[in-house]
Amino acid sequence: MSGSSSTSRSTASYAPRLPLRVQLGYAYADLGVNVVEVVARLYLLIFYTDVVGLRPSLAGLAVALGLVWDAVTDPVMGVVSDRLRHRFGGRRFFVLFGSFFLAAGLVLLFSPPPLATQGARFAWLLGAYVFLNSGLTVMAIPHTAMSAELSEDPHARSVLFGWRFAFANVGALLAAALPVLLSAKPAEATSGGAGGIDALPQFAWITALLIVLGGVSVWFSTRGIAPPPLANVPRLKWRAFLSPLANPAFRPLVAGYVVAMLGVGVNAAVALYYYGRHLELGDQQIQTLLVVFLGVWTLSILFWVWISRRVGKLRPLARGATVLGASICVLYLVLPPGNFVLPLVLGGVGIGFLFGCTLLIDSLLTDVIDVDRLRTGEQRSGIYFGFWRFAAKLARAVSLLTTGLVLDLVGFDPEAAPTEELRWALRLLFGPGVGCFFLAAGLILLRYRFSDAKQRQVRRLLDRREQRAERSSAAGVRARA
Repeated sequence: MSGSSSTSRSTASYAPRLPLRVQLGYAYADLGVNVVEVVARLYLLIFYTDVVGLRPSLAGLAVALGLVWDAVTDPVMGVVSDRLRHRFGGRRFFVLFGSFFLAAGLVLLFSPPPLATQGARFAWLLGAYVFLNSGLTVMAIPHTAMSAELSEDPHARSVLFGWRFAFANVGALLAAALPVLLSAKPAEATSGGAGGIDALPQFAWITALLIVLGGVSVWFSTRGIAPPPLANVPRLKWRAFLSPLANPAFRPLVAGYVVAMLGVGVNAAVALYYYGRHLELGDQQIQTLLVVFLGVWTLSILFWVWISRRVGKLRPLARGATVLGASICVLYLVLPPGNFVLPLVLGGVGIGFLFGCTLLIDSLLTDVIDVDRLRTGEQRSGIYFGFWRFAAKLARAVSLLTTGLVLDLVGFDPEAAPTEELRWALRLLFGPGVGCFFLAAGLILLRYRFSDAKQRQVRRLLDRREQRAERSSAAGVRARA
């Protein structure tokens, strides 16, 4: 009787509709995590090329190797958190422990000691970035996997992802604005997109506190909300890391995601170089542009969550990504140097609004995981989100390595005025080099066959299975009584 009672309590505490305190407490962790990811994407390359003095190709290689390590460990962490999801406080334990790990890695990454040689600078960047990414894996993979277990209601999941993206974008705003605000250099005194990077060591300590608070928030806010017990615990075999590819609904979705992440990686790596060295914007203008872009992106989440509830997730996602890619291809290729209004209005507002559609692809993944659960009887959200991030990190590694090599090939020199060859390279990278990936991702998703109707059908079949299991369990209890 004690075993059935425990199961009953666990199932009862698994609410399909989550209290607001749980949604906010769970989603808050994304603020600190996204500060780390955005500051690494925007500032890491330029910090090590312009402040530490590392060659762009070596900086790109070190960051790419760190991301490959991160990519490999993500699915491992996914399997581990799947197997231990009912021990040590569940996935919540890993989120809490990982927050301290990640905070220490961020401080190390942006506080390098004086290093005299290119080899020493390369080694410090590689070691610190591997350390940081290990902490990010331990915290972020279990945290993301929890989203598929906190609720089974598809709309509730979209709302939960909406809150996550909102906090993540607040983190992105902090990553874009705080370094310049903390900088000892007046924003108008510098140009070239390097303003604020002198304040990154101080910024890292502030962010470390936000990260730890995020881990604590998840630990307390999700206490008492347990996922249903696993009928079958996934076995820790090497084949488990590739098992998501056996899901026919997963393969085209992850393909579209990887293509989009290639565009995101190039966009983030090139942004400060493009705005500063091609458009010739001052640091205050660049900060304003980034804040407007991220603010509009955050507010647009309300629209994309609303429209996904009315017409489903797939059509808005596919069409939004296609329009986004076509717009980027044209806009950033033709923007003239010295003009601030056009990139602010067309890029910050227009592109920022379209970027909001990207939240739907992560939300759609939770529905794809339901297909696996229907086929296998297992809840394996950890390995799915681990593989998801594995693919994304490999895409970012390729884009960063490519960006560093291109900058070296065109003779990038942080102390010299930009050449016409460098300007053309930045225009091609930031325009068609980014937009074509979003355009391709949109075209892949337009042909995606796991429609919203099929998602609802999977949900109905899972509900029927669970109702039968509950009736069978109740009948067994009555028989034993």
